[in-house]
Amino acid sequence: MVTRSICCHFLPLLVWLAAPAAAQTTSGKASLVGVVISSPSNAPIPGAAVQLDTTSRRTVADSQGRFELDSLDPGTYILHIRAIGYDEGAWRVRLHPDHVTTYSFSLDQQVVELPGVAVKGRIPLAARRYVDFERRRHMASGAFFTQEDIEKVNPASLVDILVTVRGVQQVCLVNDCVAKMVRAPSGCYPQYFIDGIESTAYFARHTPPKDIRGIEVYRGSAEIPGEFGGSNSACGVIVIWTKSSP
Repeated sequence: MVTRSICCHFLPLLVWLAAPAAAQTTSGKASLVGVVISSPSNAPIPGAAVQLDTTSRRTVADSQGRFELDSLDPGTYILHIRAIGYDEGAWRVRLHPDHVTTYSFSLDQQVVELPGVAVKGRIPLAARRYVDFERRRHMASGAFFTQEDIEKVNPASLVDILVTVRGVQQVCLVNDCVAKMVRAPSGCYPQYFIDGIESTAYFARHTPPKDIRGIEVYRGSAEIPGEFGGSNSACGVIVIWTKSSP
C-alpha cells in the first residue's frame, strides 16, 4: 500500500479535474473532489472504490475516474482507494471548512506473471457474467448474496432475503410484500435487473430463490455501477443472477 500526503498545498493535477456544480460546501463543512488515474499512463480508472477512514463515507469513481465526497467535517483523514489490477493507495488529506479540495490520485498497476495455461474452449456466457458479479462484490459497494448465502437463509421468497440488508425494508401492498429502500420516497421502488437485463418488478420479485445464483443490492445512486443505470434506478437497484442464464 502506498501512502501519500496532501497538506498545505496540492501537486499539479495530472488529469484536468473540473469540480462539478454539486460539489459545494455547506456552512462549516468540507468537500473532496478527485479523479483516480493509472500510473504511468494517466488513464482514468472507472469503478475504483473510495473510502474515507474513521467515517462511513465511501463511493465509486465514475466512467471518467471522478468521484465526490461532500458535507464532510473538516479535519485530517486517510483516504483509501482500491481497484482491481492496481495496488491499493492511501493518502493523508486535510479538509478545510467551506472549501472544496480537488486532487488527482494515482494508482500503480499490479505486475503479475501468470503461469502458462492450456485453453480448451470458451467459458460459458453465464460464467463470464458471474465474473463481473465477483468483481463488483470485491469493490465493497452495495450488498451481495452468493448462492451459498441464499441457501443458508433458505428464504421462502426473494423479499425474505432482501430485507436482511441494512437500509432495505419490507412494504406490504395488496396481497403482496415488496422490498423498498429505506431512504427512497414513498411509492419509489427499486429497479430490477435479471441476468444483466432490465426487468419488470413483478416478474423479478417472483423469481424463486432456489433458481438464483447471486443477488446485488444497491441502495442509492452513490452505490450503483454505471451498467445498472435503469429507468427507475434512483429508487435503488436490485440485480438477480439466475442459475439458468444463457
